[in-house]
Amino acid sequence: MSDKTAKDIIQSSIAQSMEIAVQDAVDTLRNISTMETTVIGVASAKWLAEPANVFYQDIIESATKNITFAADNLAKVGETASELLNKF
Repeated sequence: MSDKTAKDIIQSSIAQSMEIAVQDAVDTLRNISTMETTVIGVASAKWLAEPANVFYQDIIESATKNITFAADNLAKVGETASELLNKF
């Protein structure tokens, strides 16, 4: 096996691994977004029905933070994958 062939195999393997990592992060964002937007919708509806109960605001803020975390995670995974691919 030539050095070029070995390098091509390694690059292909790394690219595939990075693709899987990015897709996992996309799936995580999608799943968290689905759950948390449901939480936000339910909490908003209950808050409208019970405006004095400001606890719902905390629930909405927490759900929003979870969505932001998942989006930030996707960005970090994408940046890391890009950096690794560029090294090879």
